[in-house]
Amino acid sequence: MNVKSFLSKGKDIPYEFIEEVKRIVGEKYVSEKERDLISYSVDYWLYGVYKTQFGEIPVIPSAVVSPKNTEEVQKVVRLANKYHVQITPFGGGSGVLGAAIPFNGSIILNTQRMNKFISLDEVSQVAVFESGIIGTNLEKELNYKGYSLGNIPQSIPCSTVGGWVSTRAAGQFSTKYGKIEDMLLGLTAVLPDGEILRIKPVSRKSTGPSLKHIFLGSEGTIGIITEVYLSVHKTPEKVVKNSFAFDSVETALDMVREVVQTDAKPAVVRIFDKDETERYFGVVSKRDTYRQAFGIASKILKGKVSPKVLSILNESKNKISFEGMEKLAGKVAVIFISEGDEDFVFLEDRVIKKKAEEYNGISIGAKPVDIWLSKRFDVHLGPTILRNGGIVDTIEVVSLFTDAPALYNDIIVSMSNVKGAVSVSGHYSHFYPESACLYITFAGFPKDQLKYYEDTWTAAMETTLRHNGSISHHHGIGFLRKPFMQKELGIAGEKLMKDVINAVDKNHIFNPGKLVEGKDEEAVK
Repeated sequence: MNVKSFLSKGKDIPYEFIEEVKRIVGEKYVSEKERDLISYSVDYWLYGVYKTQFGEIPVIPSAVVSPKNTEEVQKVVRLANKYHVQITPFGGGSGVLGAAIPFNGSIILNTQRMNKFISLDEVSQVAVFESGIIGTNLEKELNYKGYSLGNIPQSIPCSTVGGWVSTRAAGQFSTKYGKIEDMLLGLTAVLPDGEILRIKPVSRKSTGPSLKHIFLGSEGTIGIITEVYLSVHKTPEKVVKNSFAFDSVETALDMVREVVQTDAKPAVVRIFDKDETERYFGVVSKRDTYRQAFGIASKILKGKVSPKVLSILNESKNKISFEGMEKLAGKVAVIFISEGDEDFVFLEDRVIKKKAEEYNGISIGAKPVDIWLSKRFDVHLGPTILRNGGIVDTIEVVSLFTDAPALYNDIIVSMSNVKGAVSVSGHYSHFYPESACLYITFAGFPKDQLKYYEDTWTAAMETTLRHNGSISHHHGIGFLRKPFMQKELGIAGEKLMKDVINAVDKNHIFNPGKLVEGKDEEAVK
């Protein structure tokens, strides 16, 4: 194999283990072929993707094992305990923090054969799926019967429902339908000792600490989820789209806060800062045109970026024109989608328009919403930048409304000040009556890619903590955010999390190197 591992060394596992696993799942569902080992060596952690271009991958797994049901998972896990083999669960591979990277050369347990739609209880509106079903297929199954889960992340074409639970995911329509923790009623999982745990599906119970919540966000460290019970709802009767232009992010945050603190629950709310408004909707004021021209010329003269780089960044901007587009020039765009029962949607629409008027919002109509809907799964810019030697990534954090404006301003400044930075922009995309999620996109063309990447992440995490925010809203921890977990949780909080994980996974079988420090340093006993 001509590839080089740069995070962790691989490991030889017992021949007898592989042979016994083949007898459990079938020979063709155990692969040690180079093409499969490389394919499952990294998820969508973008720095890892960047390095693979040069023949360097994070770490080679020992094998890829694809069981078909809970019972086969149980047998594989019991065998892993017997032979002291570590396991990294792998769903769709869409995680962006490296949670599915097989540290220590562990085997990959691929869940994608467990992809069935099991049942739908239309009286209680509860659907049951195997954990490896891809999000798009899950929605198609429900839509065919007139229902939807309402969890629509950008990764829906390539992420699994098991991955959503494991990372505590959130979708674009979360303000109305909630996050995955609001949808998950029960689950089946195989524990590290091979026992099968079944958590019954009810909305709430008072039977001690919630076992369900131990698995939400556990990232495969304490169990392999094989089935989920989800609350679903009927597809909406009525959909109304609105958009407005505001002078600043601060004003937009105030307006949206007042909307979500009423009884209104719009399905989609997004605030785009001025840079992202331009990128999405292709509008720029004359003043900003001059500012950008001088900025571009300055960067070229200082050697910070090349004309080719600027061409790549400009290529990402939307060239679509529409009536009223000029009203967004130099402004902050806010879009809303209200959907559901027609009477409630009508009332919600009135509340949104009233609040926008109170904050001097300029009505733009439905067109910007349609543009966003058409572009929301388009991620081509990231690979384009990586192919041209640049570094790009996204970071999502969350804070109370009280801290949100200062956090936004400081995080943009701190990340822009990292040497090599070319573009840092943000939008807000998940809202609660108390808080909002800030989503930052950054790109740079530095001489030292790793230093730029690490310095930018550190700037974002430390700025968030300084403003009382939380370091992750819905992407999870993986291994990339792990160094910041003690500051996030506090010493006592991090110790409690370690104690819980180590108590459940006594032999350190599941997903080494993730979530908290210490799990990777201890070898399998």
